[in-house]
Amino acid sequence: MDENKIILQASAVEQTSGQEYHFLLEYYVFMQDGSYIAYCPSLDLSTSADNFNEAISNFYEAFQLYVETCVEYGTLQQDLELHGWKILKSGVRPPKTTTVLRKPEMKSLLDSNTNYERIVTPARIPAFA
Repeated sequence: MDENKIILQASAVEQTSGQEYHFLLEYYVFMQDGSYIAYCPSLDLSTSADNFNEAISNFYEAFQLYVETCVEYGTLQQDLELHGWKILKSGVRPPKTTTVLRKPEMKSLLDSNTNYERIVTPARIPAFA
């Protein structure tokens, strides 16, 4: 991995009401076929780039676009539930790591002996209406 890497904090659109759910977002960065891939199994969201920092930056942007689009169409809660997230009165909880590691994409990554970096970063999304 690049030695001059920068880890960005992911955050979604801001609501004027100030109601947000805060949580830790976990994703992985690894090399595949000469590109850096940033992959979040709990959202099935990924990006690619020529270097580590760009992969992180692209993932940050993809996460923002994902949240903004779901909010625009009113599907954020439904989409999170489809990905195994728990919707609680006090917020949201991503699927457990043990659940995520059973996904075929993660099993393939772990079985391939590919070097990867696990990143856990604070994130927030607008509260559901």
